[in-house]
Amino acid sequence: MKLIYCTCNVSVLDALVKRIDELGIGSYQIIEQVLAKNSKGDSRLNTAVWPGYNSSIVMQIPNHSKATAVMEAIREFNKSAFNDNELVTAALLPMEDFCCD
Repeated sequence: MKLIYCTCNVSVLDALVKRIDELGIGSYQIIEQVLAKNSKGDSRLNTAVWPGYNSSIVMQIPNHSKATAVMEAIREFNKSAFNDNELVTAALLPMEDFCCD
């Protein structure tokens, strides 16, 4: 199993979730307000100096090939970003166990 953790500006959350659904990912969680400082784009710390926030999506994916397809879709998604603030940051991690029953 694999776990993908990604963060994105709230402005692209709906479009990203739509793409994840199109890929058939059936298990994910959305954390709506995440404070973030990324290597590209402006910090989103929900302060007067750094207004706004990001959102996170955590996905549990049963097989490696589907997980790599999601990562590739995120890379493609990033190619259409209007600016660095709309880039999605994603990490693919191994997951040893997952309980949902």
